[in-house]
Amino acid sequence: MEKKLTPKQKRLFREEVKQLQDENKKVRLLERPEFSKKVRIAYSPTDQKRPKQQQNPDSIMQMQMEWCENSADLDGTWSWGQNRQWTIQDYDECIKYNLEQLSKLTWSQIYEQQTGGLRKRKRHRKHRDIEIAVICNEAIQRWNEIGLEEYDMAFRFRFSNLQRLWGYKIVHKFKVVWWDPEHRIYPTEKH
Repeated sequence: MEKKLTPKQKRLFREEVKQLQDENKKVRLLERPEFSKKVRIAYSPTDQKRPKQQQNPDSIMQMQMEWCENSADLDGTWSWGQNRQWTIQDYDECIKYNLEQLSKLTWSQIYEQQTGGLRKRKRHRKHRDIEIAVICNEAIQRWNEIGLEEYDMAFRFRFSNLQRLWGYKIVHKFKVVWWDPEHRIYPTEKH
């Protein structure tokens, strides 16, 4: 029969095992190569450098403008007699041409474009966001009829004195809705 160890003997045995483990650990550590604990740096930063302010990653302003015409409302006629369907000539010479030129720009560059008199006081944004609530009533009604009521802002490109292209933006993509060659959707006192 095996003899039972007393609590003291158990403790001494555990201590002896622990001591052997520690000695083995020391031997393993001595066999490892020594490493310098100094931090090595290729250069020392100066106090004069400051982090640049980062732009909002959700902003579209640095994105290039893209466009598509799959949302275009081409059915019917406006009350002032203008067909919603643009002519091939209007499309090729004005709509497509201008959108191709604008698609080479970022939204920031598009918003910076100005029009108006030579005096700074009379200049204003050439292309801009416009609330749906301020366009003509017929256009508001049509906007809702074609299922765009979720968009409360439209975007309008100005191509000439009277010619406007209306749509809305989804992130950086412009969705064409209406061609307005007579400036009737958002009339001003001049027109």
